[in-house]
Amino acid sequence: MPHLSARRGVLLVGACCAALGMAGCAGGSPLGLLDDEQMDRDVLTIQTDLEGIDLASTRFLAERDGVEYFAATPTDGSRPKGTVCLLVEEGIGVGLECAPLERGAEGAAIRDSRITAVLLPDDIDRNALTDEGFELLHLNLAVRPADAG
Repeated sequence: MPHLSARRGVLLVGACCAALGMAGCAGGSPLGLLDDEQMDRDVLTIQTDLEGIDLASTRFLAERDGVEYFAATPTDGSRPKGTVCLLVEEGIGVGLECAPLERGAEGAAIRDSRITAVLLPDDIDRNALTDEGFELLHLNLAVRPADAG
């Protein structure tokens, strides 16, 4: 009979872990990578003119054609709660756009003459984005040519 009791204990622990995991998903950030520890690759080369950005929160997303894309959070109180920023580092400058990031909806977008880049929460329908001509460079970043829409 001890075998049966041990088995029930394992099942109970598993059920508790699953419940806690689901609770964490429901209440966590819509951009999970912001919960990870900042690594060397996550630090921007250019850190000037970024007032209102928590530089310890920057996370590298992708690089293409010499352009690097990052996500970050604003400093406390500088923008509304739930705001997440998309930063684009190219050459000697950094483009920055911040917007609320909600589950299932596109976040901040940066457009220039060549490309549109959009920050994505973890749980967005990526198929719909690719149908609109976006290419996924990262789980949390989609881009498309500026003239595509």
